[in-house]
Amino acid sequence: MKEHPVRKDRQWIKSVLPDPAWGMFPDNIGGLSDDSRSACEGDLFFLRHGKNGVNWAFLEDAIKAGVRLVVTDSSIRSNWLTEAIFHSVPVVFVDDLLNTMGRVASSFWGNPSEKMKVVAVTGTNGKTTSSFLTRSVMVQSGIPTGLIGTVVFDIGDEVVEATQTTPGILDLHRLLGEAWLKGLRGMSMEVSSHALDQGRVSGLSFSVVHFTNLTRDHLDYHPDMESYYQAKKRLFSRQNPDGSHPICVVNGDDSWGKRLISELVLEKRTPIIIGESQDADISPKNVSIGIDGIRGVIRTPKGDLHIESPMTGHYNLMNIMGVIGCSIALEIPLDLISRGISAQHGVPGRFEVIRSDRNISVIVDYAHTDDALENLLGAVRPLCKGKVITVFGCGGDRDRGKRPRMGEKAGRLSDMVMLTSDNPRTEDPERILDEIEPALKGTGTPYERIADRKRAIFRAISIARPGDSVVIAGKGHENYQILGKIKHHFDDREVAREALGIDL
Repeated sequence: MKEHPVRKDRQWIKSVLPDPAWGMFPDNIGGLSDDSRSACEGDLFFLRHGKNGVNWAFLEDAIKAGVRLVVTDSSIRSNWLTEAIFHSVPVVFVDDLLNTMGRVASSFWGNPSEKMKVVAVTGTNGKTTSSFLTRSVMVQSGIPTGLIGTVVFDIGDEVVEATQTTPGILDLHRLLGEAWLKGLRGMSMEVSSHALDQGRVSGLSFSVVHFTNLTRDHLDYHPDMESYYQAKKRLFSRQNPDGSHPICVVNGDDSWGKRLISELVLEKRTPIIIGESQDADISPKNVSIGIDGIRGVIRTPKGDLHIESPMTGHYNLMNIMGVIGCSIALEIPLDLISRGISAQHGVPGRFEVIRSDRNISVIVDYAHTDDALENLLGAVRPLCKGKVITVFGCGGDRDRGKRPRMGEKAGRLSDMVMLTSDNPRTEDPERILDEIEPALKGTGTPYERIADRKRAIFRAISIARPGDSVVIAGKGHENYQILGKIKHHFDDREVAREALGIDL
């Protein structure tokens, strides 16, 4: 049986839920679950609908595990199976299950997000870098801060590899609750469009929300870009549980960001706008971007801010300005913002340089959209004295429409391309390459087609000469490759070091 740092009595249960349809509330509950595989004796179990309705076997498994109370949607109340199965345990019917889950989970853990400084970032690109930078600034300002995102879930003395960008609704509240109990008073987190569409942030209170950009991605999930945008917008239009709104920080140079700003203004909201224009609230005044990073002066509503960051590329300047906006919203002094930006030396799998004595640059990056790939290669080009050799592919079972777009960007912005596999999943790797290749070929840039990713990386590094840059794009921090439905250990950084002759 799992141990819980909190346990709730019947009085608490009565305060957060309507009366059961039958049965009596238990004396107490020791945890929350919506997955019968992890349900434990003494839990409150939320029975959710799947795409094909309710799987009654899950409920039976949860009851066998010893759950003491079931909460589910009132729409299944009349189902003839309900009474037959439910009579062995008290059941509560609610009209909005997701909202109830968020509210109950927040209360179970003591409403931690209402007591913490929680900054959420969303957008197609830049979420991970922005979340790391935000945490660095918050820590420098004296706020013990955790991190929830694509790379890791860090809640103080516990750091675990992330399985998804934004955890499920119950896990998210649990992470925040445990973070509060461990002494953290801030949280920097990424919020994906999937999480927003699926209501995973229900019941959370945000201090600041940050929009980086919106470009084509996840159209295997969202029907079109409008649906993708509407999912992202939910983070900015939603109210906190107490009725307040978080402060919004928006990239005004992004076309979707411009639309978001205008819609927020119509709602009588005043976002903090970042961008190149001097009309933006936060903009570059005198900034240089070079091989050693980003340095210069940023205009802010609080005065000029001097920055020095080891990160490079214009897209990272935009990330930094967004983080400055979030930090000002949190009323962090400029000198501490500057210190926090300087202290963040890099992010795993984001423009991560693999150094060797061969005088070639090997850069591993998570860029897996055409926009991210364009930004990445645009940042590498001015830093490269020789040729840019790019290794990339596209994931299987994902948006097929971006494949030719990525092929065109890779060819146009590289001197040589190794077309290879990413995570093929259940698709034929060669068929994925077939869909990328015509646009790549149309650029006239030399390329080789090597489906085996390890061989492609070895080949790229073997032909590189002093002064060249090898860019390995798409997987970044990932330490696996998905072939079929199986994850196999695979890390671009390890393979690159092996190819360079560096001891692992």
